[in-house]
Amino acid sequence: MESGGGEMARGSRLLGLKRRQYGLLGVLMAAVVSLLLTSVISVAAHDDELQGLYSEEADGTAMTFVQRESFGLIIELDRWARGDATARDVQIARALLGQRLQVRTASDVTTYELTDYAYRTSLAAMDDVVRSLDDAAVDERSLQRQAAGSVIDEFEVRTHELSTVFQEITRARAAEAINRRAITEQTQAILAGLIILLGAGLAGWIAADLRSTYREASERLRAETARLEQARRRLELRQRLADRSGAWSEAVAAGVETPTIMRTALADLAELAPGLAVQVVEQPDAPVRLERVGAERVSPEAETRADAVDEAIDDEDALAAIDRVNEILHLVHVRDHREHALDQARRFDALTQLPNREHLQPAVAAATERARSLRAEAGQGAVALALVDINRFADFNLAYGPAEGDRLLVTVARALVERISTTAEVLRLSADEFAVVGSYPTAVDADRAIAALSTVLTRLHEVSGEQVAVSATIGAAVETAGAPHPDALVQRAAAALAAAQATEPRPAVRYFVPDRDAHLLDAMREESALRSALRSGEFVTHVQPIIDLESGAIAACEALVRWNRPGVGLVRPDEFLPAIARAGLTVELGWQIIDGTLTAWGAERAAAAGALEGISVSINLDAAQLAEPTLADYLVNAAERTGLPLTSLVVEITEHALLVGEGALEQLESLRARGVRVALDDFGTGYSSLAQASTLPLDVLKLDRSFLPDPQLDAQQAAIIRDILSIASTLALDVTAEGIETDELAAQLHELGVRYGQGWWAAKAMPIDEIAGWAAERSAALSGR
Repeated sequence: MESGGGEMARGSRLLGLKRRQYGLLGVLMAAVVSLLLTSVISVAAHDDELQGLYSEEADGTAMTFVQRESFGLIIELDRWARGDATARDVQIARALLGQRLQVRTASDVTTYELTDYAYRTSLAAMDDVVRSLDDAAVDERSLQRQAAGSVIDEFEVRTHELSTVFQEITRARAAEAINRRAITEQTQAILAGLIILLGAGLAGWIAADLRSTYREASERLRAETARLEQARRRLELRQRLADRSGAWSEAVAAGVETPTIMRTALADLAELAPGLAVQVVEQPDAPVRLERVGAERVSPEAETRADAVDEAIDDEDALAAIDRVNEILHLVHVRDHREHALDQARRFDALTQLPNREHLQPAVAAATERARSLRAEAGQGAVALALVDINRFADFNLAYGPAEGDRLLVTVARALVERISTTAEVLRLSADEFAVVGSYPTAVDADRAIAALSTVLTRLHEVSGEQVAVSATIGAAVETAGAPHPDALVQRAAAALAAAQATEPRPAVRYFVPDRDAHLLDAMREESALRSALRSGEFVTHVQPIIDLESGAIAACEALVRWNRPGVGLVRPDEFLPAIARAGLTVELGWQIIDGTLTAWGAERAAAAGALEGISVSINLDAAQLAEPTLADYLVNAAERTGLPLTSLVVEITEHALLVGEGALEQLESLRARGVRVALDDFGTGYSSLAQASTLPLDVLKLDRSFLPDPQLDAQQAAIIRDILSIASTLALDVTAEGIETDELAAQLHELGVRYGQGWWAAKAMPIDEIAGWAAERSAALSGR
């Protein structure tokens, strides 16, 4: 309010001075008028001379204003060079001078016409300088002012000479008047002196007012410059604070440790806000935060201060900086809290609050280390792992509901925890599987502890007033001789549990006995290797040509899977497919074979530039795959994705695969309806007959190699094959003979009427990328026969 009142007072004072200046100007003009009236009344005859005197005095007044505005232009140019005015201010000063130069005087001429040639020339040069101005930096303005110094100095000299020029004109006229009329000259001289005094007083007054206005404008400009500098510093601080806080946020997102983020934030704050004193406030279960404190109240241990630059920071900026740091510290607190919660959820079971499978290996390792220490101290010690599986828990869950199932799990977990010793630990591994791992003084103590677990788990569990019998199967491994790797102990216990689950009736406890159960570990390792092979893409597809026995040309190819086992090489399917089936991986392997075969075959067809055109590829389907309701759609989509026509695909099934039910037949019929052909593989080794084959969706019969003993067929075998060919012809089925080993056998089959043959006599299975070259070589060989 005080500042605003001061501005109003200054405006009022300036306005009052202007009014009094106009009053003085009025007095001056009244004196001129009085001079004219006096001259008219007293010396009527000298009217022309008096009129001329009036004109001269009026012209002098006008020229005084021209001179003042000329100096004003020079002053604005100097202010512009110092950075106190803009180019616009200079142009306004030039415009005011232009207005003064266009004033028409009592002599009926403009003030511009009253100036001399030298002034006009200097003014034209000044106009060029004014037009060249712009709002450049202050140092650039100074250079421009120096460059135009001669022009400005010339203009200042000519401005000073304006009054001299006019005085010379006045003296000439006065001398002429004196010559004509002495009395008139005296009267005019007195009146002229009075007018000059009044004009000089008015000019001095105006000059003083200009100086006062200039000083006040300079003070306002300095104050505004200080405010702008403060605003600039604040803006720079906020920008740097935003940049640093962005780096803090990235550190939080990147998982940088809390102490590191705190040190970085405090160091950055000290750099951004020198002289700002803060203290770190820590509270339990709350984010660490900063508070601003007075320097005299801060202990050296709690205070963080920057001494690099001694600059003050205002309260608003200080609070903004501290608030931003506190926001980051809150984010750190939230992040750490969530990470702790996630770690708890990852390592502990939410239902029973027991450690989960993530903790199994560390727990076994810790128990093994304790057993090693016992052996070192007392000469004996044992580590034991018991895997506990609740019998028929899935049936219990179905019968009584998930809520009762969860209650049973909590009851079992509590019973286990209450029964174990201080050197043992209970974990929940899966839905109905627990683990108890511990170290014991002797193997007998370990066996006794495991037996106690079996006893405590054989119990009655009450469900809605009904007593339900609950029991468990335990697979246990106890080690006393050495310190096995934790993985080995887990594998042994798992093998013992799997063997116990496969035994009817289930034993309460089964221990792993190396001499008896080593094969279980081998089977588990084999299944583990197969699972790893599926994940790492170790299964590859080879193809074996199927030959047209009449022309000798390649007619089709059968895709055969191989396991490219690291350190072993290619493994034939009959060596690993049984293990695949036992591990339940048949369907997963089947998907990989379909994708890998069709992708590789499609790429090879495209690269072969027509060499494989018209050659089909067949894929073997297992019974488990035919039971999948999405098989047909999956195969069709895979063919479309790889650009293969469905008419170039053949699926081979066994007689055993047809026993899975109507779903298999529906899948085959769906594929045949879309153009895929169906072949019955290994015909003659199962339960089907040609009469049954007539009811199946088939296109090809593949005679099993058991029909083809080497080196050639006898009469009875030839007769059987003729009968098969006759009925197959009736059913419109193509026949392919498998397992041909010699040229003689191939020729005999051709004479009997078998159209296609497959076997080592033509080629072994080969990688898909070799089939195009092999087909080209065979075609060239056939052409040269």
